[in-house]
Amino acid sequence: MKFRDGRFNLYLLALTLMALLTACETTSTTGASGKKGTKELASIRVHLETHADPILGTSRQVTIGRENPQTFHVSGPMLSEIHLIGAEVWEGQSGQYAIHLKFDRQGTQILESLSLSYRGKRLAIMSQFPEPRWIGTERLERHMANGSLVFRPDATREETDRICKGLNLAVARLKKAKEW
Repeated sequence: MKFRDGRFNLYLLALTLMALLTACETTSTTGASGKKGTKELASIRVHLETHADPILGTSRQVTIGRENPQTFHVSGPMLSEIHLIGAEVWEGQSGQYAIHLKFDRQGTQILESLSLSYRGKRLAIMSQFPEPRWIGTERLERHMANGSLVFRPDATREETDRICKGLNLAVARLKKAKEW
């Protein structure tokens, strides 16, 4: 196929102009109410414990926990905020709290499959809020058919609240993007 130089340059110019004129919305750290941090998004990645694989490099070693560090190998993420319906902080006895993640139908099927197939293995949970960090583990000791994952995070209470608020905001944005 032959192109004339003039026509090609017009197409290139038009593409360049469209790229320059297309604006991207940036998120600010202050929300509509003016409070700092109300618009911060968070992400979550749930990885499965696996054996070391130095030949193919499909696993990596992670250390989770500040007080009692646990080191083991994990595979790629199995669940993320794409599979999430919502997150909330559950209160326990004095000063204790946990994160409750509720997954959609596909996430529930993945979690159920993992709990049946890999009994005794651990799930490693990573969150980015705004910096990425390993925040917890959960051992697959029972059949998880209800789509709920509850774990005690290696985070302060303020960080835990920020993670849940950021996850719920991310879920709302993903839902809005799917509807659009």
